[in-house]
Amino acid sequence: MRIVRFVDHDDETHHGEEHPDGTATPLLDPQGVLGPRTAAHRRDLLRGKRAVVADDDRNMRELMATTLSKVGCRCTTCVDGTEAMAAVRTDGIDLVVSDIVMPGHTGYEIFTAARERHADLPIVLVTGFGYDPSHSVVRASEEGLTAVLYKPFTPRQLVEEIDRAIRVATARLADTLMPIGAPRAIKRRLPPVVPTDIVCIGRNYPIAARTGTTPSDAVGGPDQLEVFIKPTTAIAGPEDPIRLPGFGGLDPLVDAEGELAVLIGAQTHEIAASDVGDVIVGLTAANDVTARHWQTATGSPKWMRGKGFDTFCPLGPAIVTGSPEELTTPREIRTIVNGHVIRRGSTADMICSVPDIVSQLSQHMTLEAGTVILTGAPPLVAGDRPAALTPGDEVVVDVEGVGRLVNHVLGP
Repeated sequence: MRIVRFVDHDDETHHGEEHPDGTATPLLDPQGVLGPRTAAHRRDLLRGKRAVVADDDRNMRELMATTLSKVGCRCTTCVDGTEAMAAVRTDGIDLVVSDIVMPGHTGYEIFTAARERHADLPIVLVTGFGYDPSHSVVRASEEGLTAVLYKPFTPRQLVEEIDRAIRVATARLADTLMPIGAPRAIKRRLPPVVPTDIVCIGRNYPIAARTGTTPSDAVGGPDQLEVFIKPTTAIAGPEDPIRLPGFGGLDPLVDAEGELAVLIGAQTHEIAASDVGDVIVGLTAANDVTARHWQTATGSPKWMRGKGFDTFCPLGPAIVTGSPEELTTPREIRTIVNGHVIRRGSTADMICSVPDIVSQLSQHMTLEAGTVILTGAPPLVAGDRPAALTPGDEVVVDVEGVGRLVNHVLGP
């Protein structure tokens, strides 16, 4: 498992800092490329990608380009090695599919040129030879090539091999996300991610597990998610203040809800729960800060109004990455105010698990890369009631294996 923090330096920003307990496990396990992948998920992965398709065989070239266009790729076709060499040296390329024997340049030469310009570019080499006269496959494999297709192949095999190459390239790229070396003077820790969307799940723990009462307001089952959105302007980082709203001269009755947050790493739509591990980049801690007055001012929950104030979504202290199994390991979550535990629970108690949450959300909306999902707050400790936060309070969200997110409360 690996932990990455983001910090703001006196002279630079957005440097990675390795947690002393972290290791350099890849963001996505390269061996995971052999796992199941739905056709819809592959389409989501490839949609909008710019692909260079090179083959001097017109029929093969058009077959590959047509196949990739059907799954949403934008294809540049090349009739020989010279055109392919020029194409891979341009900016904005997302993947390359190239024959190994063409006039002008070999597949190995194209592979080398592409990697020089784009170090982690997904590349698939194609060959119809039982014997490779230019040794392109062997030489490229020694330098990191992982995807080879032997003619004849089906359109499905082409898409699967490209899918494999992308996943391996993603894993390789993830290994570069953590620069090594002591940071210079740190002004403050930044939020570990600036999300594209913040999607939140409400009432995802059985209240009866702690209070002995009937959970009349809890989620009825995995198919009845309470879903709401927080604006990205609510994001705050570790040690950033939580600012109490003061407009209207009313007591906003603000309290804290510590949660496990999941970061999505690839555009995702209609994904099966069994495949969710492939699209989760990592985990972090979150605080779903809530102004109860504004949430229930009219007698019924107003999720966004009560939860969308600036600084009402602290995230951190780090993004924890690992294998799909590691990322779904049960974790204890505690919310602590001034040293007193007010909420406690385990992700094992969730009514709807993380894979089910992501899968169900993806049936209703496209989850963009960078989406953060807050998975729900464990219940209050038995006998407690939400205590309104006041200026000067220290709020800690402690997620087992992820870290402690600490913020202090400021007045209006």
